[in-house]
Amino acid sequence: MKRKIALFLVTALTISAFTTGEGQTVLAQDVDGETFTAESYQDASVAIYTVADLAAYSGGEMRGNYVLMNDIDLSAYAGGVSGITVFGSFNGNGHIIYGMQGENALFRNNYGRISNLTVEGDMQINSSEFRNVAGIAEYNGGVIEDCISRVNMNSYGVNVRMAGITAYNDGDIYRCKNEGTISGKASEQAGITALNGGTNIVGCENSGTISFQTSDCHVYAGGIVGNEYRASSGSQFTIEDCKNTGDIYGDAGNGVATIGGVIGETTRKGDNSSSTIKNCTNAGNLYGTGEIGGVIGAVNHGHIYTLNGEEIVSNGDNFLVEGCGNSGTITVKKGADGTSSWAGGVFGKVNISKNGTVYIKDCGNSGSIYSENGKSDRNVDVLGGIGASLENVGCADGTANSYIYIESCFNKGYVDSSVNYCSDQIGGISGGNTAVTNCNYTGNRFQTDADGNVHAYYPDGTPIRNQFIFDGYFTYYIQADGTAMKDNLTYHPDGTHIICFDNKGHEVFMDFYYCSKVGYTCYFDSLGYIYKDQITFVGNKTYYLNGDGKMENSGWFRFANGRDYGYANSDGTLKTNQFSYDAWGRVVFYHWNGMVARGLITDGVYYYNMDETDGHYLGSFQ
Repeated sequence: MKRKIALFLVTALTISAFTTGEGQTVLAQDVDGETFTAESYQDASVAIYTVADLAAYSGGEMRGNYVLMNDIDLSAYAGGVSGITVFGSFNGNGHIIYGMQGENALFRNNYGRISNLTVEGDMQINSSEFRNVAGIAEYNGGVIEDCISRVNMNSYGVNVRMAGITAYNDGDIYRCKNEGTISGKASEQAGITALNGGTNIVGCENSGTISFQTSDCHVYAGGIVGNEYRASSGSQFTIEDCKNTGDIYGDAGNGVATIGGVIGETTRKGDNSSSTIKNCTNAGNLYGTGEIGGVIGAVNHGHIYTLNGEEIVSNGDNFLVEGCGNSGTITVKKGADGTSSWAGGVFGKVNISKNGTVYIKDCGNSGSIYSENGKSDRNVDVLGGIGASLENVGCADGTANSYIYIESCFNKGYVDSSVNYCSDQIGGISGGNTAVTNCNYTGNRFQTDADGNVHAYYPDGTPIRNQFIFDGYFTYYIQADGTAMKDNLTYHPDGTHIICFDNKGHEVFMDFYYCSKVGYTCYFDSLGYIYKDQITFVGNKTYYLNGDGKMENSGWFRFANGRDYGYANSDGTLKTNQFSYDAWGRVVFYHWNGMVARGLITDGVYYYNMDETDGHYLGSFQ
């Protein structure tokens, strides 16, 4: 059902406008002498209020601009709602769609823009054929931004491609999060996108556990991207400012897996382009057999690019990994007889056989690397603190102008020495045109034990105690017992400020974190101090942390000053720069900071009288 976004007043108004500063306009319009229309969305937006409104597009198309006005629960709706193709835009408006179930995503295809939406539910996939499975959109050829998936997915039919945000990405993804578990039979799995051929993935996070159980295929699994594939589509790409904290593990049976904390595998087609993976981190634990890397499982710069069935000669391209780090524990699983694995703190294996350059710089590892195989004639493992293997096949056989550079990288983590081949830096190197420079490290070391406790040591091996310590990417506090403090709110040593350590032992800076000790989400500034009675801005979104430090996210609330009111959506974003109703059904206006306006406000043409006490609309004049 299409509805125009409208508020009803007893006083007629003529057309006027408030500029929000975000390229949008809040409109005040005299429609029929009684209707006051307030819009802070794209022009001609269609409002979605109910399940029935949304279901009208199930299996169909959205070609205009749509705005979700309420949280919606799909669980009790007969037939479900899924398979929508977006050509225009869908703005979730900070709301949640609950009750996702079955095998289909809410959106089948996105060629437009999906934003500001959170989805929750449980999907059980028992497919008899290969398919795409996702929390937001099965295929993305447009833009997905500021979306969160809390959908738990389990596949137990044939192998599928599955991810929290989109299974197959050919577009752009910005500031999205996956918090759901992804498990079962899959060939490609990831928190954000399982198969990526798109251009930009920026500011995305995965905290959900990813696990697989297959017996007949190679598995590509990553916290952000499962398989970054460029053999026949797309050109250069950027993956930047992404992080994974979810564990990734599985059993590929007679097959093997390529597992990366950020990306499972990336391939290049040799089209003379330059692609980057920059400022990405992994804190999740990785467990499996095959090629395993804290940041990237494998870089495979050797696929043949074909067009219309004919091979295209590679012109070379550049692949840069910069400023990325790992603190998660990596464990090589005891595999089938004769199965070898390559595991490294930053990458598992780099293989280049076509023209081009792989350049990895300013990356590091503080995670521990273990193997369950030990020394073996049948299961030969290669471990490296920075990377397990560099193979410049193109240079070795003289078929390509290929280069590999590893520069200014470090390893501070423990590397299991009980295997066939291991190194504090690179486990093995073959071929020429390969350089490892400025990668020596002689400082403090870290080791994570079997119980997941982080320990730190001085260069001489003496345990560090009662001290803050930095591993190059994360700050820890090592307690008197020699273990890092975890999942705890505590006072800073100054005795005044409250700080927080997450469940990995990392101090939280400039981020939100759900603190189990108090049962709500807090925000911590650049010094790690908790925000109290603070309005904060993340991108174009506004949040409020109340006097106890709790992020408001449950509708109407009063600011700590005891006088001003605001409205917080389920995701914590505040209503801003718009007219809406208050808790008693009266019209109010929200300022840029989320506070309900009181007294006299103006758009430069008309004056609007808002009650001095609670801000409800009283009348207007010119």
